[in-house]
Amino acid sequence: MKTTVKYTKDKATISMDLDQYKRICLGFNKLRDALMMVSETHDLYISDIRKLDELSYAMMHLGFERGEHHWTDVTIPKEDNAKSKRN
Repeated sequence: MKTTVKYTKDKATISMDLDQYKRICLGFNKLRDALMMVSETHDLYISDIRKLDELSYAMMHLGFERGEHHWTDVTIPKEDNAKSKRN
């Protein structure tokens, strides 16, 4: 199942595969762990960077528009594209 995003005037509804949802939940927990480690030790481990990269990859399928380059910020689709946006 592909992730789909349906937009209304002030709401976005995301439908995704349960496995993808679980990956995002796990990624959020890893993000929280990394942030706690940074705040406690003022250091960031290489393994934490890998966890953040995994979360970034999982979140890339949430219906955002991607820029021309991988380093560009993602944005919410413009209203004319938003109605039919699929990832």
